[in-house]
Amino acid sequence: MINIWRLTKIQLLSAFGLNKALHTREVKERRKLLLLSIAIVLGVLMIAVFSFGYSYAMALAFEQIGRVELLLAIMMAVTSMVGFFTTVYKASGVLFSYKDYDLVMSLPVKTSHVVASRILQLYVLNLFFTLMVMLPAGAVYALKAHPAAYYYLLFLPAMLCIPLVPIIAATVIGAFISWFSSRFRASRMISLVLTFAVMIALMAGSFTLNGNGQEELADLGTGLADMIYKLYPLAAMYVDAVCAYRIDSFILFILLSVLSFVIFAAVLGSRYKAIHTGLMTSHAGGKYTMKPLEASTVFHALYQKELRRYFSSSIYILNTSIGMILLLMSSVSLLFISPEQLGELAEIPELQIYLNTLAPVFVSMFIVLSCTTSSSISLEGNNLWILKSSPVPKHIILLAKVAVNLTITVPITIMGCVLLIISLRTGWMDNLLLLVIPVIYACYSALIGVMVNLKLPKLEWTSEVQVVKQSAAVLVAMLIGMISLLVPAGLSILLTGVDGKLIMLGAAAIMIGVSLGLYRYMKRNGERLFREL
Repeated sequence: MINIWRLTKIQLLSAFGLNKALHTREVKERRKLLLLSIAIVLGVLMIAVFSFGYSYAMALAFEQIGRVELLLAIMMAVTSMVGFFTTVYKASGVLFSYKDYDLVMSLPVKTSHVVASRILQLYVLNLFFTLMVMLPAGAVYALKAHPAAYYYLLFLPAMLCIPLVPIIAATVIGAFISWFSSRFRASRMISLVLTFAVMIALMAGSFTLNGNGQEELADLGTGLADMIYKLYPLAAMYVDAVCAYRIDSFILFILLSVLSFVIFAAVLGSRYKAIHTGLMTSHAGGKYTMKPLEASTVFHALYQKELRRYFSSSIYILNTSIGMILLLMSSVSLLFISPEQLGELAEIPELQIYLNTLAPVFVSMFIVLSCTTSSSISLEGNNLWILKSSPVPKHIILLAKVAVNLTITVPITIMGCVLLIISLRTGWMDNLLLLVIPVIYACYSALIGVMVNLKLPKLEWTSEVQVVKQSAAVLVAMLIGMISLLVPAGLSILLTGVDGKLIMLGAAAIMIGVSLGLYRYMKRNGERLFREL
């Protein structure tokens, strides 16, 4: 057990860049650690406040129909589904395709211990999100339902078991996708398409699962509960255990989760090397064909290089394009459900007004979630010296990374905005703001991402997951982007006497100024910032 604990601790410290920061004597590195700690604390507080407020609003609605326990059922199912989605494309990188596989396997440590430490790393990463969602939901349920003392004794151990089954299902599906795609020449593209297909199918299935909605909506509580329990049967056990204090359901839920996790870890540990070999074996490339050499500008060559790097990593694509996929799905769905109908279903009569005003912020939120530049420098890793020693202006290198980000976000953003304009049927001024503001935020997000990555690089990594999902630069860039969206959204909601268009125009002007300032700073200080990496 001591080996498992040591390996897990080292992997977690390395994943978040804390190992080097904790042991370095450089003032600059310690300052980065302090800033990172502050950013993490602010991010955790913001997520906790948002989660508590969202849970409280849901609890008020469920309290009216006498089904407050649905709050825990929904949050448990959502936590499991989000954990599943993120683990599908993260599991392969954490468990199999990490760079120091040969080094780790050569250590005097049992293979089963290595596998256990890798699985525990996945568990800890998923548990963090589970705590951020379930603890506020559990507190809200306690405030509204006033449960007995049994609730507090059962809630915590049951909550710790929530991520176990989703990790197993996601790892199996992710490994199968990697194995199947590796049999073909275009393995990365096939893996990407299959992963997207699984995620979209599950999302669509969750919406269409309740086919006969008209009859079940007669009793909203029963219909919603049935939908959740059909989607994820373990949610029924969880609610019975925590809310109804049924010890048999509690024991069954714990045993199913823990035993399946232990069996999965044991089977994976016994066949780990064979599975790793099968997953990492790829199809040989085709014959080389001699073609005429073509010359291009420095920027175009760097842009092509960055684009190839982006599409060479399925983890990179999945983590930075999921926001764009959600934007398209939301825009298409609003073509079939009018804002008025959506407002009636959500019991928010003013939803049409909010959508008209906050549509640019709504679209920009998906753009912030799709920032590629916050990890583009870190992904250079040991090859960064090539860019540092190249005889080209360093701000051109950074602009190429920004251009790739805009290539991914701007076309899909414009497509989504056009669909929203059709469905919302707003005036010309609202339509103009809806088209312009998200593009401004796309430029701002790309520039802020590359600047944050310059300040908080993570060049020593063993798996791309550590850079794309767990690095400090990604967290800080996302936090800054969300704050820049929450300010105009909050002002539009609070300042009811002010026209929302004026607030959006002000936000657009400020973002243009900030983006221009970031560009000038990058152009003037690009050389110095690159030398400091």
